[in-house]
Amino acid sequence: MVSPELAALFGQAQHHDRAGRLDEAERLCRLILRRLPNETAVLHLLGVILCRTRRLVEGAEMLAGVAAAQPGNIPALRALGDAFHALGHLADSVIAYQRILFLQPGDADAHLRLGLSRQALGQLPGAIAAFRMAAALKPADADIRVTLGMALEAAGDTAAALAAYADAIRRDADNAPAFLGLGNVLADQGRAAEAMAAYARALHLAPDWPDALTNLGLALQADGQLDQALALHRRAAQLAPDAANVHMNLGTALQLAGQGAAAVDSYRRAVALAPEDATCLSNLGQALAEQGQVTEALAVHGQAAALAPDNGVVRFNQALAWLLAGDDARGWPAYAWRWRGGVDELADRGFAVPEWKGEDLAGRTLLVHAEQGLGDTLQFVRFLSRLPSDGRVVLEVQPPLLALLRDGLAHSDLAPGDVAVVARGRPLPAFDLHVPLMSLPAALGIQEAAGLAMPAPYLKAEADRVRAWAGRLGGERLGTGALNVGLAWSGNPRHRADRLRSMSLADLAGPLAALPGVTLWPVQADRRRGDEDVLAALGVADVALDGFTDTAALLTGLDLVITVDTAVAHLAGALGRSVWLLLPYAPDWRWRLNSRDTPWYPATRLFRQERQGDWAPVIRQVVAALKAQESARPALDTPSGTLPVPL
Repeated sequence: MVSPELAALFGQAQHHDRAGRLDEAERLCRLILRRLPNETAVLHLLGVILCRTRRLVEGAEMLAGVAAAQPGNIPALRALGDAFHALGHLADSVIAYQRILFLQPGDADAHLRLGLSRQALGQLPGAIAAFRMAAALKPADADIRVTLGMALEAAGDTAAALAAYADAIRRDADNAPAFLGLGNVLADQGRAAEAMAAYARALHLAPDWPDALTNLGLALQADGQLDQALALHRRAAQLAPDAANVHMNLGTALQLAGQGAAAVDSYRRAVALAPEDATCLSNLGQALAEQGQVTEALAVHGQAAALAPDNGVVRFNQALAWLLAGDDARGWPAYAWRWRGGVDELADRGFAVPEWKGEDLAGRTLLVHAEQGLGDTLQFVRFLSRLPSDGRVVLEVQPPLLALLRDGLAHSDLAPGDVAVVARGRPLPAFDLHVPLMSLPAALGIQEAAGLAMPAPYLKAEADRVRAWAGRLGGERLGTGALNVGLAWSGNPRHRADRLRSMSLADLAGPLAALPGVTLWPVQADRRRGDEDVLAALGVADVALDGFTDTAALLTGLDLVITVDTAVAHLAGALGRSVWLLLPYAPDWRWRLNSRDTPWYPATRLFRQERQGDWAPVIRQVVAALKAQESARPALDTPSGTLPVPL
């Protein structure tokens, strides 16, 4: 600088910059530039100040001028690359960092920044190579290895990512991001306990880190530890009130816990923070539907679908809302989105033959394959009766249902023509077309509830087993004059909605066992801790059931089945039994809203929660309804009697 006065001013500007007084530093720089408009040192400092105060375009232009005037100015090139990266001009930022590395190949920081820009461009191989170079140049730096691990994880190389995070931890045992990354990889590998331990360590090192709180919360949630998960999600929302994903995760946990109204509030907060986020909108729509606010739910789902028309989860949630609302015309075709990400557990079978869409089957073989739960199969197998009878059908089912369906279809009028039943996992015969079982309503063009109905029974139990159980039930009846009532109180504990749909055996069986003239029969195969003790205390026989064939035979002889929403409800309904189905406040889509009956099973009555999580009024209704059946008992002197369905 030619003037000592200007040099002194520049020194003051640098001092103000280092002290964080950026306004004063900027004022002095501009004062100098009035006298020396091409002074690169001043232009450089001002360009950096402009970038730090988010005036990126002006700052980048100034820094580009400095880099052009001084091609070897590495600090200016670094600042220019950072400015381009912040502006989203990623290709330009790559060029700036590459210019540094041409001048100074051993610059670890430039390799790191180059990797970050390449990663943002989606160039993962180039990013990983740059991160590896940075790590080699800084062997003691744990943070670079965390960054490398994240890139490897994004590239799907979980083994290398795991090694990178472990390498970071060896260098810095107190590196919270390394433990968080380690937990993410372990969770992806299904090593849930190890993942939770890693997340817990990250949270111990950074107790107020929302990411650590959220990830540990999600892991605990997946492990069924919902109360602990909720506490962590709530803490994360307090610490990061402006993070949409944090509120969305809290909403999901609240939904699983049966706190639907609170879940809606959390999702609304997430949508307010990220109004263009289709996932936030979709989750809000799902929660609104579960609260019975179907009109608003459908509108919200429509917004989500407009934002993300190819998002499988978003479109599948919209399909479920249509089905819940009774809009079969739109719901069944849209239900196909389950194969495009809508249901995590489903994977395309990759069959080389076309999917059947309702065309003639003359001379051809159609594979109908079960896809989801056992109850779904029992419910949807009804649609075999609608298939064209001029072709051959192969029905692939879950192994536990093989014997029941093979025998049940052989002795019923359900399946026209030639039907073979095979177990999933066994070799399949040759076939020309395939269709997922739950795609049959769409393929058959069902557009209203009447199309779902099927005269019951459409399945029949094995005759010898029915006779054996009839003898036992008859003995009980002759001895006590009892009404024989089957009971199922809980389902698969791994089901997403188990906490909502299942109830305590004692809560349900206690009031029913106290009724005179009622004999209870447990008809679910699985027992939870303490169930045997409850049955013994109530004097209820804890019968051993040998699979679905045995359960079907027992159900056939009962007067009534009282059950929560499990496969037992579908089996009893398919057998034409009287079923009293106890539903949570937020029912599964197939039971729709408000009605006391269902087109799926004509002899089924629905008892619905009026408040989320409150089974007591439902049980009182069941007890009152059972008492009201006393007048019907004379007509029920044979084990095959079926209770009328009071509505």
